[in-house]
This record gives sequence, C-alpha cells and structure tokens, in this order.
Amino acid sequence: MSVVKVNGLITFIILIVFSKYNYAFRVFEYSGVETILALENENIAIQCKTNLPMSYCGFLHPSGRRYSFTDLAASNGNCIIKINITKADVGEWKCHIGMKAMRVEMLKVIELRVVDNMAAVQDNVTALHGEPVTLACATTKGMVPLSYCRFEPPHSTPFSIDSTVSISNPILNRYYFPPNKSLDRGDCAVTIRKVKYEDLGIWTCGAALDDGQEYTDRIKLEVEGFYTMSTASATGVTVGAVLIVVTLVILGYYAWKRRWFLGSHRQEEGEVIEVQELGQQRIPQNSPHGSPQVRRAVIVPSVVIQSPSEPSNSPAST
Repeated sequence: MSVVKVNGLITFIILIVFSKYNYAFRVFEYSGVETILALENENIAIQCKTNLPMSYCGFLHPSGRRYSFTDLAASNGNCIIKINITKADVGEWKCHIGMKAMRVEMLKVIELRVVDNMAAVQDNVTALHGEPVTLACATTKGMVPLSYCRFEPPHSTPFSIDSTVSISNPILNRYYFPPNKSLDRGDCAVTIRKVKYEDLGIWTCGAALDDGQEYTDRIKLEVEGFYTMSTASATGVTVGAVLIVVTLVILGYYAWKRRWFLGSHRQEEGEVIEVQELGQQRIPQNSPHGSPQVRRAVIVPSVVIQSPSEPSNSPAST
C-alpha cells in the first residue's frame, strides 16, 4: 500500500473520530504553518504527524507550558493533545517531534485562533505587486455549505463570487474563485490575478450559513515590492527630486560666480590702492598745512624771459 493511500486512510479515520466528538473546527496549512480556527469553549484536537516512526513528541503552549508524550502515546506517526479552547490558549503552539531514525527533532508551528462562525484563514496577508494572491475565509462549524460568498475590497466595488467564476472569465478582469476551494465545504475565497497598489488595505469577506444569517470577517492585505507606489506618486517624487537637484546646481553656480566676481573686484581695488601708495611715497609734497599730498603730474610749458640789453658806453659814430 502506497504512502499516499496510508495518509489518506489515516486522515479519513481522524475525520470520523473528530465527527464522533463533534469537532467542528477547521485546519489549514500555509507555508509550513498550520492554522486552527475554532469557537470559544470548543473541544479541539491539536496534532503533530509525520510519516516516520516517533520516539516522542511534545507541545509548547503559547504561555510556555509544556506537554510531553512518549512513544506509548505517539503511535503511527501521530501525536495528539485535546483541549477545551479558551482565549488563554490562543497564539502560537509549537510541536517538537523526536524520531527513531535520527537525533534531530522536527519542529512544527501551529497557530490557534478563537473566531466566530466565519473567519479569515489568514487575517494578515502580504503579497508582491503584480503577483497573484488568494484571500480566504471559512466556516468554523465544520464543512457547512454556504448560500453565497461576497467580498468588499478597500477601494473598489463589492462583488459576489463562486466556483463558476474561473480564471478564464474573472470579475472585472481581475478576480476569480480558486479552483481548490468550494462553497459546499464552507470556503469563501477569491484570487486576485495581479495585485495592484489599490488592493492595499482591509478586505471584508461575508457569507450566509444555513441559518440564513450573514457572517463576516476582515483580512488586512499588504503589498510590497518596488512598484508599490502609485504612478502619480512616483511621478511626483521624481519631478520633486529633479527640481531639487536643478535648484542646488543653480544656487551653486551663482555662489561660485559671486565669489569669483567679488574676488576679482577686490584684487583690482588692491592693485589701484597699491599704485597710489607707491605714488605717494615717490612724489611727496608739503602742503601749506604741513601735510603731504600727492603732486599731480602736469606738463606746463616753460617760458624764458630775457631782460633788455643795456646801452653801450662806446662813442656814437658820427
């Protein structure tokens, strides 16, 4: 008998046992983390399972309390602890599995939540911009069929969805029902084909059970990646950055020009003053008041005045 058939048989037996004890909680697993959704004061079973023989297993309560089991209780690769869940039990449980074939333990993380009749499988979801993501809610009363399933996006029109909405005919060309979900099993889910920035925020899922009432829960969707900023915001930031750079360049250019101009002007003034001082030192002249002044170089034509000749003493000719 193959391992897949054995695992299927074990799962079927577990479901029969759980239904006998009226276990209505739902178990989901994403990225190696198991999530259990249950009603308050409900009897639930937390289990660790593996395909290899166990030597022991142990559970670590969110408060730090420990539960240990030997191989007498850990049989057929399953280790189970049953509790009547309260809000004190909510949080992250850890399961340590010791196997006979190796010394290194296996570690499993189990997230336990107390919810209402309808609950988000993951109440905080992070998606990459431009990539698909699935938001899912489910009943906690077992696999009870849903009358309808609807979602309220944070920035768009609410819509209803079911298995007839496939990837080939999505709502608003964006939303479709995941192929591995079913309203008959109590699943209310939607897949966003390509996440955009406008999808960021709080989503509300709503579904009606067999009692005719609608139950809701909320999912916080975060978007990360290089293109999380909207086009308008990105354009504004780019233009702002360019303006700042241009302004700094212009201010730097004017500062350099002003410094160069002032430095050249001061140098010319210094040369003129130096020439004047040299002139004052070379051509001193006393003023009537005794203070030295600078004599101006004026070219004045020289005039020579000759006195008339005196009369001769020699006798006049006759």
